[in-house]
Amino acid sequence: MISHPANHQTDGPAAAAIGLLARQGYDATSVDELADAAGMSRSTFFRKFGSKEDVVFADHERILAQVTDRLAETTQEPLAAIEDAALLVFNHHLRNRTTSRARYELMQTVPALRDRELVTSHRYERAFLLHLVDNLPDGEHREYKAVSFAAGVVAVHNAFLRRWLRSAQDVQEEAAADRERVAALAGELHALSGIFRPALLDSAPAAHPSPAVVVTVLAAGADKDAILQAVREALP
Repeated sequence: MISHPANHQTDGPAAAAIGLLARQGYDATSVDELADAAGMSRSTFFRKFGSKEDVVFADHERILAQVTDRLAETTQEPLAAIEDAALLVFNHHLRNRTTSRARYELMQTVPALRDRELVTSHRYERAFLLHLVDNLPDGEHREYKAVSFAAGVVAVHNAFLRRWLRSAQDVQEEAAADRERVAALAGELHALSGIFRPALLDSAPAAHPSPAVVVTVLAAGADKDAILQAVREALP
């Protein structure tokens, strides 16, 4: 299933704080300034977000919860459900393009944020893997293949996301291209599922019987009927 993004940003306290960090600099921005940008007191900011680093990834916590809920409620085939969940994450970034790009700029200058992003990607991967393990039929070494598929989905998603984050930032032009981006990602994820589906879902192919070898001795010049009769007699 492909859900197409709306062409607007979802505003909120976290988005305002991330925007300030991107404009003013991570180390140069105090928690008091972030709380003020988010429209709340310092104590409320700490209760809601925990720390300066946590506010940068606050929307990831929300979208990860949405992914987990969707996977828990889905009636889709497991691999298709994972495709749909990855598209949900990508669409979130497209809807929140300003915040996503501000976070990406911050990660280029703050190593701790890059490390946190890796941890976040692993959490998506683990959510996908748990859904697969819970819903795939039993099979020898199937869990290892599920690990590969979950990692592959995250890798493909992240490759599309990074390409978009590095692209030109004309909002009107990008909004017109969002549908193509989502469709292209959906196609790649579907192709990846096609590679893994036989190993993860399909039953093992039925074994074909070995061909029978028939040896018979015929008189020189035997006609067709004689050959067929000799073969019938030689069959076990």
